[in-house]
Amino acid sequence: MIEQRTILIIDDSEDEILLTERILSRISPGISVESVTSGEEGLTWLQSHRTLPFLTLLDLKMTGISGIEFLQQIRADERLKNLPVVIVTNSNLESDREKAMDAGANAFLHKAFDMDKFSSDVKALLHKLPDS
Repeated sequence: MIEQRTILIIDDSEDEILLTERILSRISPGISVESVTSGEEGLTWLQSHRTLPFLTLLDLKMTGISGIEFLQQIRADERLKNLPVVIVTNSNLESDREKAMDAGANAFLHKAFDMDKFSSDVKALLHKLPDS
């Protein structure tokens, strides 16, 4: 079951999590945000919750399992395989985008140092999702 008002952030940077939470609260205050700081914690969170987030924002390059490895694991899991996952990364490499999309990412967003640009990118993404 998917929870229509929860976004899960998986990022190994506490600062990036706080920034993303701030942006989400500003552009869509009704959304509940959960966060974890590793791919391993993300897998545990998803496996231990009855309801799934309507969107997962996933860092590409993390210590432990990478965003690509995380995607491969959830896409192989019957319960999690359709979970919407957006890669959010500082990488500008086309090869990283291609690997993420091949692994099953639904979209690829660049973390922008410009808070307004990142806010508008996230807002545009949320408007594309049903019931957000």
